[in-house]
Amino acid sequence: MKQHGRMFYRQVPDYPGEQMILVTKWFGTFLCDGRKVIEKRLFPKDVDSIADRMKRTRNREILAEELELGKKADAVAERRLGSIAKVIAFDSGFIRAEDYGFDIELLRQATIKLARESLSEEDPGAFISEQIRAYDDLIATCNLMSERLREWYGLYFPGLERYVDDKKYAELISKNPRKSEIIAALGKEIDSGIGAPFSDEDLESVRGFAAVAYEAYRAKDEMERFIQGKMKEEAPNLSAVAGPIIGARLISLAGGLERLAGMPTSTIQLLGAEKAMFRHLKDKSRPPKHGVIFQHPLVHKSPYWQRGKIARALAGKISLAARTDYYGGRDISEQLVESLEKRVEEIRKRVQNPPKKPERRKKGKNPRGQGER
Repeated sequence: MKQHGRMFYRQVPDYPGEQMILVTKWFGTFLCDGRKVIEKRLFPKDVDSIADRMKRTRNREILAEELELGKKADAVAERRLGSIAKVIAFDSGFIRAEDYGFDIELLRQATIKLARESLSEEDPGAFISEQIRAYDDLIATCNLMSERLREWYGLYFPGLERYVDDKKYAELISKNPRKSEIIAALGKEIDSGIGAPFSDEDLESVRGFAAVAYEAYRAKDEMERFIQGKMKEEAPNLSAVAGPIIGARLISLAGGLERLAGMPTSTIQLLGAEKAMFRHLKDKSRPPKHGVIFQHPLVHKSPYWQRGKIARALAGKISLAARTDYYGGRDISEQLVESLEKRVEEIRKRVQNPPKKPERRKKGKNPRGQGER
């Protein structure tokens, strides 16, 4: 108790109770008594060591330096260290890096290194998601350009579209748009139809557009091959069960392979049908039975009355495949595909005929001969 004039006051410690508090900063671990550092363990002054300790603390691990000083601590300043002592709120701003020979440039370099390592450990589904979005954009571009090219070049050579697909159509025109050259390239007699005459400038203009369309098709095919390879590498089970393209779309819709692996079967079954589900909830319309997995041959090639059950079976195998892929399990794709095909065959045998529609009740007399009330 100290006297100051006619007033008395009690001297308050820097921290209530003056406990030994364990604090960890990016450059070291400290044992503090109030605002005074009693003991310390500084980290090595190199980027790798600093980045390694930052990563371990981010993963809620306890460092060797913390275990050593923690034997003398009465409290800790982080929940991560709650197994050492009780956790309390503590302002450690008085512990500054420059006071111990550390500068901000070392922290910057360690942070950059940690960020690069985090990117390399990113869920592979994040990269697959971007690839499938680019692939879908290329599909939309190819369809739009093909439609425009057929309308334009069809004025000159209307019969060609009956003999080749969209990609070949663009390729032939991009090489030489003249009728005689295209017929010679096909190597067979075709009905060219009655077309309007094109000048040399017109033919050169349409040839340039066809060349761009053909390059879009080539880019789409290349992206498809890339996705197939990536899916077989990162998600072999999912790729085998759902197909690489559908599997990639599921990963994209789910927000990554990790999230897809954690989803229930019912959610996977309806991925891509969100609008139909919202419409069902709002207007009480019929609920959807499948989302993007409708594109799977086992679903869309089946009769409508079997699709819901087959989609449910497919979603169950997709869920199991995604979990196996994400958590590093072995390749069980053959067993999954065999089990799925067996289940689909059982459904087709059990539900061979469509359900009977309920008979509508006729207006007028009821079966007893009495009028309806």
